[in-house]
Amino acid sequence: MSQSGPPADAKQAQAAALQELEAAQKRKRAIDTTLANLETSIYAFENSYLEESANSGGNIIKGFDNYLKPPGSNINKKKLEVTDQDRLFSSSSGTLNQSLAFHPSR
Repeated sequence: MSQSGPPADAKQAQAAALQELEAAQKRKRAIDTTLANLETSIYAFENSYLEESANSGGNIIKGFDNYLKPPGSNINKKKLEVTDQDRLFSSSSGTLNQSLAFHPSR
């Protein structure tokens, strides 16, 4: 007697496994999208915090040395550019570059 393929139970198990794999891949893509959105938001919030706090006496990255100085003693109203070394929070992510590539507008 020859068999023409795997038994019906094996085919059903294979079909169920394929459906489970497709569902898992769909969930992973959704999680990846959510992660990219969160990392991009953190990057943007961090950027705005660093830019806004540059002339207000200090921030958590550079320190608060100028906070207690009298006003006018060290006022530099020039907008400072935020560097990658300043990005403590967003640079701690191993997937930040992929997230920023996912959102090229930022």
